[in-house]
Formats: sequence, structure tokens, C-alpha cells
Amino acid sequence: MKYLKMYSINHVLGYIPQQQGLYDDFTLNRFLWYMSALKGLKKKEAKDKITSLLDTVNLTDSAHKKLGGFSGGMKQRALIAQALLNDPKILILDEPTAGLDPKERIRIRNFISEIAEDKIVLISTHVVSDIEFIAKEIILLKQGKLVSHDTCPNLVSEIENKVVEVEIDREELKYYQDNYRVSNLYHNGGKIVVRLVTDNPPENHYSKIVKPTLEDLYLYVFEQGL
Repeated sequence: MKYLKMYSINHVLGYIPQQQGLYDDFTLNRFLWYMSALKGLKKKEAKDKITSLLDTVNLTDSAHKKLGGFSGGMKQRALIAQALLNDPKILILDEPTAGLDPKERIRIRNFISEIAEDKIVLISTHVVSDIEFIAKEIILLKQGKLVSHDTCPNLVSEIENKVVEVEIDREELKYYQDNYRVSNLYHNGGKIVVRLVTDNPPENHYSKIVKPTLEDLYLYVFEQGL
């Protein structure tokens, strides 16, 4: 009975780990055939799936190259391909864009958005900008406990009027970094403009209220000691 349950789950779930622990001496094609065997696919089904998925992740031309020579983004796309071999209903991605350059991050992010049309895709990530525009719902967990759960616009609306920009002198920067959540800063002539996420804006400077982002919310929730 336990074996049957595990076999059933294996056909429902697809998983992409954070660590890209691939077999460097395997070609991509051999790796996908190996994973197909582990997932219990028939030979013809595996062949059709591999051909289709190589095209889907734009790696057809790299099918017979060794995984050890792949870039981080290519390895991530290879992992996505293996996760989709069994056409899972639920796809779990652990930090899918960690360590990737901006171009590869955008490519992976857009691809995830495409395949989510007919699947449940669960993404665990600290790179909040990657999910701000593609996630239908967001769950915030802190120390294993549920903090909040809603759509991105609704979550961000919780910190309306709590994000401000303040123009300060250079020598004041350390004070603000030590006493406020600073989500961004940039130079403006001889001044520095700091973006603060706070319930109590500083009274000794003019504060301009700005539109909050999911990254601001992340700071507000997970840096409450400030």
C-alpha cells in the first residue's frame, strides 16, 4: 500500500531543488532518459517527452553536451525539464533563480509563468522581485509560522503610507541604517535619498510617501526588530 501511494505521488509532483546537484559527466539527453526511468515512463513516452521538453526549455541544441559545461541558467532549465517529464499537476520550485544573472532570471521567471497555466506551481524564494508580478497568491512564513496570505496587491496595501523617502546628509546615513529599515538609497547631488519602511517617519526631515513594493513588505515583516 505504501509503495502504491508513493508511486501515485511520483506522478503528481514535480520538484526542482535549490542546489543544482547534477551529474557533470552526463549529457543532458542521458540525464533526462535517466530521470524518465526513475519516474517510470515507458520508452516511447519518454522519447516524446524529452524531445518536447528540450524544445520547451530551449535546450535542443545542447542535448548532447555534458551538464558540467552548462551555465547556471542552463542547468536550471535542465532541472525544469526533468521536473516536467511526468507532466505533474503540482510543481515545487526551491529558489529557482538563485545565483542566476538578470537575463537568465527573467527567462526562468517568464517560463514559470507560462507553465503555471495548467499547473499548481509553488515557489519558495527570498528573491521577492521574481514573484511580485507572476504569483497569484503569496504566503509569508516567519520561523515556520504563517504570517500572512493574500494576493500581492492586497499584501502590499497593508503598508500603504509606511514607505517614505528622506533626503539626508552623508554623515547621517549610519544613523538611519542602524535605526530604520532602509530598502534602498541613491545619491542626489551632495545628498543621499534613503527609502525607509517604517511606522514612524523621522520628524527632523521632510518625508515623502512613496508607493510600497513587495520588497518593502518583506522588510516590514521580517525586520521588525528595527
